[in-house]
Amino acid sequence: MKRSRLSTILTSPGAIAVVVVILAAVLVPSLSFIEFRVYDVLFRSLPPRRLDPRIVVVDLGPDPSVYDSYRVCPPPPDGCEIPRRVYAQAARKLSAWGAKAIVFDLMFSRRCRFEDAELAQAFRRAGNVVVAAPASVKPDAIKLEYPVDPIGSAVWGVGSPVAHKPNETVRSMPLIVCPDNMGADSRPAPHLALSLLAFERFRGAAKPSDPSREGQSLVAAGAKIPVVTGERMGLLWQAAEQPEESADGAAAAVTVMRGSARGGPQQKTWDAVLINWSGPPDTIEPLLLNDVLALSDRDGRATFGGKAVIIGRKAWDEIWTAVGAMPGPEIQANALSTLIRGDFIRPVNPWALLALIAILAAMTSLGVRRVKPIYAALIVVSVMAALFAVARELLRRRGVWLPVFRADGSVLLAWAVTTTLQSGKVAGLLQRFLPGFATGIGGTRTQDATIVYSDIRNYTTISEQVGPEATLRLLAPYRLAVEGIIKRHGGDIGITPGDAILAVFWREYRKADHATCAMRAAREMLAAFPTLAKPWEVAGVALEVGVGVNSGPVAIGHLGEQRMEATVIGDAVNVAQRLETLTKDLGYPLIFSESVAVRLREDVGAIDLGEFTVKGRQEPIKAHGLAGPQRADTKPRDGAEAAGKEKGNEG
Repeated sequence: MKRSRLSTILTSPGAIAVVVVILAAVLVPSLSFIEFRVYDVLFRSLPPRRLDPRIVVVDLGPDPSVYDSYRVCPPPPDGCEIPRRVYAQAARKLSAWGAKAIVFDLMFSRRCRFEDAELAQAFRRAGNVVVAAPASVKPDAIKLEYPVDPIGSAVWGVGSPVAHKPNETVRSMPLIVCPDNMGADSRPAPHLALSLLAFERFRGAAKPSDPSREGQSLVAAGAKIPVVTGERMGLLWQAAEQPEESADGAAAAVTVMRGSARGGPQQKTWDAVLINWSGPPDTIEPLLLNDVLALSDRDGRATFGGKAVIIGRKAWDEIWTAVGAMPGPEIQANALSTLIRGDFIRPVNPWALLALIAILAAMTSLGVRRVKPIYAALIVVSVMAALFAVARELLRRRGVWLPVFRADGSVLLAWAVTTTLQSGKVAGLLQRFLPGFATGIGGTRTQDATIVYSDIRNYTTISEQVGPEATLRLLAPYRLAVEGIIKRHGGDIGITPGDAILAVFWREYRKADHATCAMRAAREMLAAFPTLAKPWEVAGVALEVGVGVNSGPVAIGHLGEQRMEATVIGDAVNVAQRLETLTKDLGYPLIFSESVAVRLREDVGAIDLGEFTVKGRQEPIKAHGLAGPQRADTKPRDGAEAAGKEKGNEG
């Protein structure tokens, strides 16, 4: 009994829906790009907030001509677009005003013989300058291109501005960037992110550190940073064989040497932090560098004292992020703000997510089976909207990333699977290949049932007379009509060869026990035979059918391995076949046993035929006959004496 209940539960629409949903969540990682898009929508739905007040963004401005008064070197193409003396003056002032970290999101990759020495001296005296550097990607190698000397040797640190895959949306900042060939024999030094170096300098580190790992966290400058590991990232937003750049190095950030075996500017990001955005583009209001340089010392100390300052140019650098197109300096500011505040985004534990998906699928399947389809659809839509709202609040209040697409998808898929299974379409498809008694019961078991066995008489002679193709054409509509009758009364067709039909009635159907259902089906078959015989008569043959009905325990299960077949086995099946054989000699097209008669709760007008000993069975069988419509007045031959003769003749 327990096994039967377990089988029923495991084969229920809810259980099937849960399994399908879990398999979809685990086996379809290719849909993760949709999850990321939903993640972007979540962020865009959040209200903007102020950037960490300990960070100030400074923009060079759209018009470089405002800095011509600082110019010593000639203008482009021989000199710099913005004089480097401007950056030197900014470093001196910001250092004097007490800025903790001065970050130039600029790449000084070209020499300027007029102003490099002055800029290097200003950087060295400040002692807290971090600059960005372009990267050179060659086959199986990544190299960070340090600024030209003497600038490169004067800065506190050089960081990678890597933010994402090429042509992809920025959602995270790779804190440590390593090439793909991190093998046991070749371990090139990793490159630290520009924002991570700025964070370390802001925290007072004497020099750039070598971050360590503790579980799923990266330890840098005494802080634990939860990271996402193993993501593949590209180097930056722009790649070219021969990148054009100004003397400030503000154009292409990546030099790609073609011919890489890996097919492009790819590298391995071992540790990336999800950026907790302060809001959409333009949420951050940068100061103009020209205005900063004009500040008094008093205002400068009030504005920049104890802060991290990020200097860049919006016009040079704009990348698409989770919240929209954003300049590079603002991306770095958001990443640095995430590190300084410590309000990290943590994805939901994978096992917890899998458990949530299973629970949502189970609850959805259970709920939609108890209400009307229109209400089920409204409930599903409401649950999906509620999940989005919950995910939004978790992201806003707790910094927890709940994958909404997988959560909502589990609800939607569970609803679809359950509704499809309930509609009977899948069950009907299965029943075309497996009998209902096989799909409804798991494993092998003994079941009390009633067997209806029918056979066409002289089938071999008919096949020889009309040929195989004509026989098949006659047999198809006959079989279809009989199967329809059996199905209407709750029976299932077993697999039988040729003209024989074996039907199993094993459960209560429409408030009638299986024996009553079987007899109702058998009597309807009997009444339909004259109509079904007409096509056979046109073909020149007579259709005569015998039906035997018997009740008793049977074993229900499957046979075979390469081609599995559902079947029923037992003495009750054998007796039903023997009763069908008796119909040929006794003149009754339908004969049923005493085991059926004692179960009937309605009068079928049968005639007691007495007891018979059938072939292969020692104990006699008490039989009852039912005449067909073509012989409604037929009685047993010579009454009881004929029955007695049959008893003696059977052996």
